[in-house]
Amino acid sequence: MRRAAAVIGFLAFLGAAGSGLFADPLLSKPETVGGRILIFPDHKTPNVYYYVPAGLALVRSFDKPQFFFYKYVYVKADAPEGPQTIAGGVLALAVEFTDETETLRNAKGPGFEYRPVPIDKLTCVLSYSRLEPGDPEEKKEELAKKELLWTKKSFTLPLRRDSASFLWKIFEDAKATGLSIECEFTFGGYEIDDEGKLKEGERDQRLSFAVPVSMTADPGLFKLVNLADKISFNYRRMSVLCFDFVNGTNGETVKITAEVEILTAKKQRDFKTITFMSGSEPQVDLEFNIPEAKGGTYKYRVTRIFSDGRSAKGEWKAGGETFLDLSTYDIAVKDGKVSNP
Repeated sequence: MRRAAAVIGFLAFLGAAGSGLFADPLLSKPETVGGRILIFPDHKTPNVYYYVPAGLALVRSFDKPQFFFYKYVYVKADAPEGPQTIAGGVLALAVEFTDETETLRNAKGPGFEYRPVPIDKLTCVLSYSRLEPGDPEEKKEELAKKELLWTKKSFTLPLRRDSASFLWKIFEDAKATGLSIECEFTFGGYEIDDEGKLKEGERDQRLSFAVPVSMTADPGLFKLVNLADKISFNYRRMSVLCFDFVNGTNGETVKITAEVEILTAKKQRDFKTITFMSGSEPQVDLEFNIPEAKGGTYKYRVTRIFSDGRSAKGEWKAGGETFLDLSTYDIAVKDGKVSNP
């Protein structure tokens, strides 16, 4: 009997470094070192080589993978067994290419300089693939997608409410045995044309690796946050969330701005402004460095900008939650079933 196999994959597409002649590899003269590392000479400096990273891995710190999964829900304190509304989720991780410098020095000698090929942008696609018994075709579902600059190396993937709930369930049921990252990237350089002149070119490469992350082995990497909880601080620290642009519930709204104001211990006003739009992070962490008045809360005001240029500024409202959630809810989850509230 064929067992169901589950694989979660990050499909990462890395874009070329862009136009212009700053990408130096001479792509017309590839060389393979050690049967696995592809290198290219510099187009004008004879002792410089560019290597294509042959490995990709999740960064580890203090023997822990740099991976964190937040799932946001809204459960009323007076009805903990009632409907649980899923707001969304955030997956934070850090990945890095392997440094092939030492291997290349041992193979070709220390008289050369080795640099990784220039890579600029990264587009991550979080997907879940599985094989069901008796079904020869693999089932694949896209859960999240985001484009970012590769130089950052640490990044977050916003998850829609359905994706966050689905992914959390996979980890809870210990079915994420095949968590992996696959990355396909494009790097730029030069080629020699038929007339012996340099012209711009590019090449593609693909890498993948398994990520040993589980809720059982590393429970501290997973956090379920109830947005209905209220906590007070002497120094106000809070998070403002809006999953509308991730979940597609923004309608005609193209920008949401929130103004958050506190009353300081000296009875002065201090405020911060946050903006959400398509492509922005669904979570913004705020920290007020001025002591808050004893027993103080905060107030906030939301302004919406619409696609036709109109704007609607709301009234000031009182707040006190550590997590100020501005998301539009239209799905409630109860007993594992999704329904309209």
